Amino acid sequence: MEFVKNPTTVKLMATQIIKACDSYIGLKMSEKQLRELIMYYASQHGKKLFSHNGLNPTIQNRIGKKRSVLVNIMLSGFQIKL
Repeated sequence: MEFVKNPTTVKLMATQIIKACDSYIGLKMSEKQLRELIMYYASQHGKKLFSHNGLNPTIQNRIGKKRSVLVNIMLSGFQIKL
């Protein structure tokens, strides 16, 4: 599967996360690939992905509760750079 590595907007990032999570749930993508993509977004595009309380509210609303849980599992162990 092909994903945009450098999304220009929060909405585009949300769309890519939805696509990646659905591919993972449909067994078309490995857990390692999903974790790498989410970690890349977290490290390179943290301002779009995160808010002061966790995930950006726009991302959270667009991807839904179950995908948010999956994203948080993939982010376990990730620490935002200060």
